[in-house]
Amino acid sequence: MPLDRDVETLRNIPLFNGLPTPRLKLIAYTAEVVRFEPGEVIVQQGDLADAVYIIMEGEAGVWVEGADGRSMQVNTMGPHTLFGEIAVLSRGRRTTTVRAQGSVVTFKIAAKVFLDLVRHSPEISMQVMTVLAERLERTTALLQKAQRG
Repeated sequence: MPLDRDVETLRNIPLFNGLPTPRLKLIAYTAEVVRFEPGEVIVQQGDLADAVYIIMEGEAGVWVEGADGRSMQVNTMGPHTLFGEIAVLSRGRRTTTVRAQGSVVTFKIAAKVFLDLVRHSPEISMQVMTVLAERLERTTALLQKAQRG
């Protein structure tokens, strides 16, 4: 994708819509466009985090593997969804497996670039906190529902 098109795509993502054009160009220039086929694993639970992803096209399922080895799909993500930030922010391991449900196109943003954005942009920091809070709220509701049976 040409740089200007990538910048406009990033501008349409809530996380980035308040950023100035030069910052969006830097993100677009450093991001890698990665395509995934249906069923292909984008990130694997337990792997070390090296990047965050934004789904540009398609849908991906979010899976959690339990202690018993069984996997359960807990969410579906579509275009403009950021994921992988939890492991990058904690400098830890992936908490879920994300698998393409059809053809998926992503922007892959290196962990260092993402962490620099969070450090230097209060707007991005607030958006990331909002995304994390919403995700925690959904996860808590899912756990409560599972416990009720």
